[in-house]
Amino acid sequence: MQEKSRITKLLAINEWSKFEVKRAACLPKRLLETVCSFVNTEGGILVLGMEDPDKALGKDRLIGLSENPNNVSDFLKLLRSEFEPPLQHLVATEEEMIINADGGKDKLLVVTISKGDDIHSLKNGDTFTRKGSQNIKIGASEILRLRYEKGSIKFENELSSITSLRELDDTLLQKYKKDTGSEGEDSWQFLKDNGLAKSKSGKMHLTKAGILLFGGNPAVLLGNKCSIKISHYFGTEPTFSGEPNFVRRPLTIEGPLLKQIDETLHYFQTAVKESAPRLEGGTFKPSLLIPEWVFQEAVANAVIHRNYSVQNDVQIRFFDDRIEVESPGTYPAHITSTNIRSERFARNPIIQRVLNRFQNAPNLDIGEGVDRMYALMKQYNLYEPIFFPVKIRPNSVHLILYNLHTIDYWDTVSNFLDRYGRITNKQTREITGIADTLEVSRLLGSWATKGLLEKVGKTKGAYYIKTGQDILSFLLFKESDK
Repeated sequence: MQEKSRITKLLAINEWSKFEVKRAACLPKRLLETVCSFVNTEGGILVLGMEDPDKALGKDRLIGLSENPNNVSDFLKLLRSEFEPPLQHLVATEEEMIINADGGKDKLLVVTISKGDDIHSLKNGDTFTRKGSQNIKIGASEILRLRYEKGSIKFENELSSITSLRELDDTLLQKYKKDTGSEGEDSWQFLKDNGLAKSKSGKMHLTKAGILLFGGNPAVLLGNKCSIKISHYFGTEPTFSGEPNFVRRPLTIEGPLLKQIDETLHYFQTAVKESAPRLEGGTFKPSLLIPEWVFQEAVANAVIHRNYSVQNDVQIRFFDDRIEVESPGTYPAHITSTNIRSERFARNPIIQRVLNRFQNAPNLDIGEGVDRMYALMKQYNLYEPIFFPVKIRPNSVHLILYNLHTIDYWDTVSNFLDRYGRITNKQTREITGIADTLEVSRLLGSWATKGLLEKVGKTKGAYYIKTGQDILSFLLFKESDK
């Protein structure tokens, strides 16, 4: 990549939730606050040596590090010493050579900050998160909430008030003991050995994971919303005036987690059988096209990886053109909507392990589930799953599975975006062979309406990115491909 290309891109990006620029004269304390806010939210990029876009234009913004090299040096030292816990591998720095606004040779410092697995604070006790282009200082209650979100504090490990095995679904517990070759073991000892019970003041207590997995009705026993709610609609949107457009009355599925997943999958199977048939290749097929395994994986992930400290149920919504699965709590630890296919982190590792050890396990637990969802949707000629980023869905992991065959041009555009990060109307015409500018605008607009793409910028100079596309993809976009 040419130097000019990278600098041009840095100048073109506006400050937002994952990008900020500062002059080298900025106090190191302020720079640390930005790093803190990035690492505690979704990660981001901080560029030192560049003027705010509201105060200068174009290359006049290239002030350089020479304005105050001592500040930059102090900042780099403080990065290693002023965070608790330490940032370790979460920060990377890279220098970019420039010609500054005065015509001299100079440098920018590009600091890439990854999302952390825990909440990081400055040693003076201040803690920040990122909202839009602002660093927001947070207090103790918000820190606690975010630690549950990150998974550094585990709801599943906490003790419940339940001290009697009579509150459990004994049939399910005995099945699990049989499936794991432990029929002869004492139940309390077995539960303790599996992280599902602990001793306190000489008495055994079930953990919250034990209740969620084997309690007769966890929602009642824990006094917490920890069930699955299914809403099934005619059409593509809920009706908020007049008669509700429900196919069936909304259903809440309660009970142990394995039973919740099984009953939800049974609902899907019934919906497939009862869906209006459509003619394909001379045979009639159900109009619900989403592969059963993809739906099962989506539901299992929502149940296993949700934040159980949040007072909400997993929400599953059926529409004619899609299924939505919304899991309470945002992405845990370092997971984001853009790395979810390749990265792994278990917010609830005990729940994940126990479910996986049943003979009829709903989860594979081999780290390939989400990636396989993408592969199967593509195999069935359906649009790829959409995991919405935090900036769009800040308090949940929101997944859409489209019940639609792809338009012929989608794979071509999708592959281009995977390689280059963004696409313009002109580029779409070039790679698809569609000559009509308006037709391409309608095509790109329809994908944006579905949530597959995000439009960036106004009509002139506008381009499209995949929903939640990481900023690094934009920086890697080749100028020669414009």
